[in-house]
Parts: sequence; structure tokens; C-alpha cells
Amino acid sequence: MQGLALAIQHSDLPVVVQTDSSEALSSLTDDALLRSAYGQIVMEIKALLGTREFFPQKISRLQNRVADRLAKYSRTERAMAVWLGSFPPCIEDLWPLDCNSITLQ
Repeated sequence: MQGLALAIQHSDLPVVVQTDSSEALSSLTDDALLRSAYGQIVMEIKALLGTREFFPQKISRLQNRVADRLAKYSRTERAMAVWLGSFPPCIEDLWPLDCNSITLQ
């Protein structure tokens, strides 16, 4: 949710949300998780997405290595950070490999 809010704040472009989780993607496009423990955060994310053109995309786990490495970095370093216009050293080897072509329909 915080990443989405930052993206909306720093760009006027449509929002492309890529995930390797079918459940996470379906929660953004239907009402399946609204009664779950995550229902409130799903509603807040949907409210943010409602302010912008939104393109949900399911990608394979192999296309999501940067997100996985950043999540591990956050857990091991107990840190949250934002890199605008750059990237952290922990993904230097992965980011060129994870750049996914995006087809907006």
C-alpha cells in the first residue's frame, strides 16, 4: 500500500501492479477478501487504485525476483527505504533481469 501511494504521488502514469500471487491479484479485482483479516488493507489499496488507471498483471515467480530480494532485505535489515531514481545495491544483479515488458490493453 505504501509503495502504491508513493508511485501515485510521484507519477501521473497508469499503475501497473505485477504479482506472482493469484490470490493477491484477485483480491484487487473482486471482493473475495473483504471479510478476511486483510479486508481493510485491501479496501485501502482499492481506494488508491481508484484514483488512477490500473492494470493488474499476473507474472511468474521468476519474473518477481527483485520484489523477493527487497522483501528479504527489509526483513534482515529491519529497514524500510525508498530509492527514487536509483536502486539499492542488494538488487544490482537482478534488476536488469527482472525488467518485464508491459503490454497495456
